[in-house]
Amino acid sequence: MESIYSNDFSFIKELSGCPPGGGDRLNQSMVDTSPLLDYLPKSRFRRIDHFSRMALLSAGKAIKDTDPSLFPKDNTGVIIATGFGALKTTFSFLDSYIEKGDKLASPTHFSNSVHNAAAAHVSICYGITGPNLTVSQFDMSFFSALMTAMTWLETGKTAAVLLGTADAFCDVLGYCIHRISNSKANQRYSFGEGSAFFLLTRDEEKPRYGYFEDVCIGNYNHSELKIPKDALLVLSPSSIAACNDRFMKYLKASMGRSLFRNQLFSPTDCGMDAVFSTKLSRKICYVKIGRDGEYGKMLITPNLK
Repeated sequence: MESIYSNDFSFIKELSGCPPGGGDRLNQSMVDTSPLLDYLPKSRFRRIDHFSRMALLSAGKAIKDTDPSLFPKDNTGVIIATGFGALKTTFSFLDSYIEKGDKLASPTHFSNSVHNAAAAHVSICYGITGPNLTVSQFDMSFFSALMTAMTWLETGKTAAVLLGTADAFCDVLGYCIHRISNSKANQRYSFGEGSAFFLLTRDEEKPRYGYFEDVCIGNYNHSELKIPKDALLVLSPSSIAACNDRFMKYLKASMGRSLFRNQLFSPTDCGMDAVFSTKLSRKICYVKIGRDGEYGKMLITPNLK
């Protein structure tokens, strides 16, 4: 698989550690999407929910920072990876259905509740007419989306790909995280919400931030997870609890070149951690491990010029 270059990126994220009943803390930890007014008129997103607004804001920042010659809107694909989708809007739609019946359930909540709403809004609001895709594979969502983006670029399906992630917090999710953290000793979960976007191209002459050298998905129970010796190992927060004994032994032997990050947990935290990785001064091997041994791995080389 050939390298894919990241010419622009943007991300927004916040941390949420709100137990049930902590509404004020939740509101304080939500991502502020008011800066979206700098990119779109309010009339364009008046009926768009918080989940899609996060994606629109992050995508708008990435587009604004992009060399227009690398971003032909009629030949750029949009791919968004999400683990949960618009959970709060989905529950709001279900509430309206339960309270008012199928004939009076909210059509606005329904249209925003589907997983591909954010990707559709990004393409419509920013005039991007290339292929549009949403990937939802929980912990492996970003890796699967990145592999698809690489395929589109390698086969010439598009000249560029606007690749993004988005996941949002809501009261129901906060309740579930609270119950899980209370039921497992010595484990604490802090769920974050946010969005990150990358503009990916094959243009190796203008890689402003570096490139994705490789990406793969596998299962550690059936095949060995190989970490390049010249790369710094970065684990996603959720991987710490999911690692099996064999992998933990490997980590202990590799501690000198390992970096743990545990500030944020979400199905697509790896998208935002990829932004973090481009700011380091060496090659990164980023790994996310799921509960059943599945793993996603990507090699990231920042622009060292």
